[in-house]
Amino acid sequence: MTGKIKKKKIKYGDEELDRDEFDVKNAKFRVTAFVDSEVVEALRKQAKTQGKGYQTLMNEILREAVLGDSSYESRLKKLEKAVFKKRA
Repeated sequence: MTGKIKKKKIKYGDEELDRDEFDVKNAKFRVTAFVDSEVVEALRKQAKTQGKGYQTLMNEILREAVLGDSSYESRLKKLEKAVFKKRA
């Protein structure tokens, strides 16, 4: 045994990528913040009606407010462009 760890590959379209490429740990950061209780309760209510978690909803709202972009499709297109550009 050579001591090297072989990375598992995943198939994405016609490209083979390392599993680390889409690892959520590489994309998200844990943040501790103080938020008004009324805001959290409103987020929980709204998230429940949409069938998602309140933290997911909070992230979507922040993304839209800060970046002006909340659609998963446009985020995926940007990610694909970056990954395939890196591979080219």
